[in-house]
Amino acid sequence: MLNLLLAILTSTGIFITFKYLEKFKIDILSAIIINYLTASLCGYFLSDATFNFDHIIHQNWFGISILIGALFIIVFFIIGRSTQKAGISVTTLASKMSFVLPLLFSIMYYQEAITAKKILGIVIAVSAVLLSIYKKRGDKINRQFIWLPILLFFGAGTVDSLVKFAQQEYLNSGGTEQFTTLLFAIAAIAGLVTLFIRKEKFRDLFQLKVLIGGSVLGLVNYGSLYFLIAALNHSGYDSSVVFSIINIGIVACSVFIGLSIFKEKLNKVNILGILLAFIAIFILTN
Repeated sequence: MLNLLLAILTSTGIFITFKYLEKFKIDILSAIIINYLTASLCGYFLSDATFNFDHIIHQNWFGISILIGALFIIVFFIIGRSTQKAGISVTTLASKMSFVLPLLFSIMYYQEAITAKKILGIVIAVSAVLLSIYKKRGDKINRQFIWLPILLFFGAGTVDSLVKFAQQEYLNSGGTEQFTTLLFAIAAIAGLVTLFIRKEKFRDLFQLKVLIGGSVLGLVNYGSLYFLIAALNHSGYDSSVVFSIINIGIVACSVFIGLSIFKEKLNKVNILGILLAFIAIFILTN
């Protein structure tokens, strides 16, 4: 249960950090690159194992870690593009609802038991997410670019599904630190290559505010993935339950923080969504 709570808190920390990056006008791409560098260093220093590249490339999770690392940076760009072209509301919806894919993947691929209580909890969880992010007057949806949030939905959901696959097949007996270190390092390299292709200035990476913001983001980002894998390994709950609890927990915490720190307003539908989130957590954990 502690790993579930820490996964929720660190993932919510990503939301808070992004808010402050926007507030202090910190370049997002530069901060993202520093974030991935920081996260990979966290994995390196927290691991008890000796890092030997010749040894790592022969690990059975080497290929999938490269794939997930590359997808990390791709999904980030899709989020940015979708926000600009399709609209904030539909992008947020696609991002939050993507947890449905790893949930279905866990049930169908690993044939997790389906009970009436689990179905009820998951249905309430999905409803809670939808209602919690509902806005009466959202931004207009540009239908010409509706393919972007659809791509985001499948991209983000695929990343979580691949993390589940890696955890189940390769990481349930250890190796999480090495796996996450390589994964984040690949994402950082992909970000640096992107900077080079876009011919942007590398010295922007070394601005003090970028280093601080990116480092904080990297710490919570590493924690979110590490504790997600730990929760999948040790919580005792089915993966479908873990993904549901973590995602509705993130939404609930994000709404509360937005309300208390960033003075965002809730409508009655949002409040209903928060109540449903707690009901879903209660049903899924009892």
